[in-house]
Amino acid sequence: MKKVFLFLAFLSCFDCFPQETDKLEAAAVKAVVNQFFESLEKQDTVLLKQVAFMEGQIWTVNNTVSPPRNRIRFFKDDLKSFLSKNSYLEKAYSMDVKIHGGMAIAWVPYEFRLNGEFSHCGVDVFTLIKKEEAWKIINLSYIIEKEGCEKLRTN
Repeated sequence: MKKVFLFLAFLSCFDCFPQETDKLEAAAVKAVVNQFFESLEKQDTVLLKQVAFMEGQIWTVNNTVSPPRNRIRFFKDDLKSFLSKNSYLEKAYSMDVKIHGGMAIAWVPYEFRLNGEFSHCGVDVFTLIKKEEAWKIINLSYIIEKEGCEKLRTN
C-alpha cells in the first residue's frame, strides 16, 4: 500500500510542472505588455523595438466618432510620435493572458491619458509570438471609447 501511495504522490508532482511553466510564460507575456506601456510613457524607441516587431500592425477602432472609424498603421510609424512634446500614460485595469505553443494574446482593458488629462479608455488586444526564447508583440488592436470606462475598470 505504501508503494502505491508513493507512486501516486510521485506522479502528481509531474502534473505541477506544466502549471508552473504556464505561470512563468504568462508572467513573461505580461512583462512585455507592461514594457510596451513603459515605452509609451517614456517615449523610449529602443524599448519599443525590443518588445515589438516594427513591421507589426496596429489596428484602431475609434468608437468616439460616428460612424466608428478603423485605422491601420505599423509599429515603425509610432516611432515618429515618440518625438512629440506630449506625454502619454496608458494604465491597464487588468490583463488576461492566453498562451498556446509559441503564441499568446493579452486582453487588456485600459485608460489612456494625454498630457495628464483623461483622453479615453478601451480594450487592447496584444498578439505575441515567442522567438528565440523571448515574447514579442506582432499585433495590437484596440478600441477607443469615452464612455463605459467604469465597467472596464471593474471587469
